[in-house]
Amino acid sequence: MAQFLLTYLEQPQKKSPDDGQAHMGKWMGWLASLGEAVVYPASPVKSSKVVGPNGVSDEPVAITGFLIVEADDIEAAVTIAQADPFSDHAKMVVSELMVMGG
Repeated sequence: MAQFLLTYLEQPQKKSPDDGQAHMGKWMGWLASLGEAVVYPASPVKSSKVVGPNGVSDEPVAITGFLIVEADDIEAAVTIAQADPFSDHAKMVVSELMVMGG
């Protein structure tokens, strides 16, 4: 089975702290429902530095977190992402991972 990186872009905007807690509860339920399809549980991004040929900068980065799942193909991974409550409020990117080495 192939592995897919679900990259969270942006922060979902919540109307209130209660709305945020309700969203988190819905999201936790969704994550638990994936069972063994979850290869690497979701990890929010706390801070970032951009490293490149011109040095290191604090330029803004759109990635707010990621999750790795297994699915039969990219269409199945997209279906998983579409069911994620996060996708109701913000964008996600689904990318197939290429296995390198052993």
